[in-house]
Amino acid sequence: MITMTTLRTTLLLLAAGMAARAQAQTDSTTNRPYETMSLKDLLSVKIVSASRQTEALLDAPLSASVLTRTEIERAGCTSIMGALRLVPGMIVREETNGNYDVELRGLDNVPPDAPFDVAANSTTLVMIDNRPVYSYLRGGTFWETLPVALQDIERIEVVRGPSAALYGPNAVNGVINIITRQAQKDGLYLNAGTLGGSYHTYIDNVAAGYRFNPQWSIIASGNFEDRHRTQLSYYEYQRNQYLADPAYFVNYTGDTIRNVHQLYPNPANAVDKYAGNIFVNGELPAGVKFGLSAGAQHSTVQRVSTENEFTPLSTVSSHSRYIDFRPAFHNLSMQLSYNGGTQAITADSGGKYDFYVVGGTAEYNYTHGPLTIKPGISYTSAVYNDNHYTDTTLKNGLLNTRGVIESRSGTLRGEYRLLDNRLRLIAATGITNFNHPNGAYLSYEFAATYKLSTTQLVRIVYSEAPRSANIFDTYVSKDLGAQQVGNQLYAARVGQGNPNVRLMSARLFEIGYRGEFGHDLSVDLELFAIDAGHYNTPVQTRPYTILQGADTILISPLVPTTLPMRLQQQGVTISLHWKPGPFELNPFLTVQHTEALDFAPYANTPDAVTPNAAQQNIYSGIGTRFDLPSTPVCYGGMAANYKLSERLNLNINAYAYTSQVYYQVANIVYNDGNRGIDHIPAKMIVNANLIFTPVNHLRLFVTGKNLLNENSREFFKSDAVPFMAMGGIKYDF
Repeated sequence: MITMTTLRTTLLLLAAGMAARAQAQTDSTTNRPYETMSLKDLLSVKIVSASRQTEALLDAPLSASVLTRTEIERAGCTSIMGALRLVPGMIVREETNGNYDVELRGLDNVPPDAPFDVAANSTTLVMIDNRPVYSYLRGGTFWETLPVALQDIERIEVVRGPSAALYGPNAVNGVINIITRQAQKDGLYLNAGTLGGSYHTYIDNVAAGYRFNPQWSIIASGNFEDRHRTQLSYYEYQRNQYLADPAYFVNYTGDTIRNVHQLYPNPANAVDKYAGNIFVNGELPAGVKFGLSAGAQHSTVQRVSTENEFTPLSTVSSHSRYIDFRPAFHNLSMQLSYNGGTQAITADSGGKYDFYVVGGTAEYNYTHGPLTIKPGISYTSAVYNDNHYTDTTLKNGLLNTRGVIESRSGTLRGEYRLLDNRLRLIAATGITNFNHPNGAYLSYEFAATYKLSTTQLVRIVYSEAPRSANIFDTYVSKDLGAQQVGNQLYAARVGQGNPNVRLMSARLFEIGYRGEFGHDLSVDLELFAIDAGHYNTPVQTRPYTILQGADTILISPLVPTTLPMRLQQQGVTISLHWKPGPFELNPFLTVQHTEALDFAPYANTPDAVTPNAAQQNIYSGIGTRFDLPSTPVCYGGMAANYKLSERLNLNINAYAYTSQVYYQVANIVYNDGNRGIDHIPAKMIVNANLIFTPVNHLRLFVTGKNLLNENSREFFKSDAVPFMAMGGIKYDF
């Protein structure tokens, strides 16, 4: 049997052996080393996500950032989520070791007092090579299920602002596009690494491939990750305390939950994951180019997940596989993808379901002089089914049904260049039809850029985008509890879907500037205003009665309902890039104000069977305004890199945010001003990474994370995040 220790030893020996061969060789990759790039070169780094075409970052018409593979490695990042702390406009908070809550500009905990999976960020579209990895269960991204690891990535592109006119629904607040690596030179490709550190943190990866010629290449990769939690206790809402090795839990209604070891079979586990991928790029006769990728992953994590009514952490597991085919012929490009498997958001059968998502896009690029027109179409079908794991009579599963979300979109993007290409006018629109809710939803984007000089650009953007429906809001059919009243009357509460709930949407207005000052300094400035509304959450609605034999049963439904509340946010993000010689400094900061309008802290409609429902309901807050405390007013970071010598590199990076207050549904359940409310203190996380390159292509590194040991928790009643030390070896040939 091959153990992980054996695998790590093999990786180390393989890297050392290949390094001896490579020591006398020079790197002939077509990409210039990041460290040797001038500031002008850095502004010319290519991005495709801002307008679905390859262009220099300087010319991108939207607020955008590119995080390169070199930047990620120099900072000592150990996960894709952690690497996003190097990107302006990102709020990234660690829940347990290696699991993060990721928000773009922080439209999170909306609406307040909702379950976690409702209030989590479901408005950012995450993609791998333009393939959406969006979860249609409640929206958002299950980050641990991404099959690719850092060694598979060439760069991460982040676009801030509504982009549904380019990428379809769910790109409401922005896009995170993970671009995978390709072999850059003919012959053998090899990448291997192993890392070990505090709290049983082990990360191993290997990739091998071959480029036969500039037209054909293949890479196969595998990754493994094992992390333990930084504490073993669980916070319980009912007793309002952290419990170590609890024999039982008590839920909202006072019921005792005794199957603790079934729900949490490995209390120490934070991440247990392994995955494999294959990437093929080729060119067929008649100029048909294509990219093909496929893979599978298995993951089990403990993180803040669905609402289980006794503690925030859940054991979430997933087995999934995918295939993605990207052909291109002259001006026509297409993409066909499949992702499916089995997931469980709790460790018992009540949270388990099968799913598969299929999708396709086609886009044609017509260019005539300064005019470019791009029509496109797309289709997505997402199926989630838990009928194999639940008793549909007792309705003890998560959904108790088979649900389908379908979307069909048509898009049209036009661009016109004037004044010797200095002025660029862009307009894009998209119309999406869903099976639920029925009807068409419009998205649009208008942008203009003007080049003041070859290194100075100003831009203005106005856009709007909708989010799609999700399976839970549309289809859920669940018995939540029953109580006998008298001899014959029963009161029952049920959860039921609402296929006609209105879809959340957001509008953005933005002004930006990007430019270079001298040879050492560049500046990126963006001022933005966002108006978002039509948020949905389950609320108690009008009751009704049914007859069951001699009994009369009063049904009190909990139905996803569109709230009257809106969210308005104004802010400014500034990032600098200073690169005098071997030293490089990249600070960035966002200051913003987020306000909720027309929000009421009640979870019922005026006709619900609750005390004072006529006065205390979701509409009773109309006319009110308050600052949303769950989004930090100020957040940002910096990365400072110094190349001490040809063989030694030191990187110090930091990430910080101001204090926040998170409101969770337990605040409504207990209404005592304590339970369901968590005050997250301000925090600064300082990391350092030292890389030693004894021979070409071989790198040894030592990393210290959270050097100040500010071990406060970063998310609602989750684990403390203390200092961690790690070290490892990487080989890249």
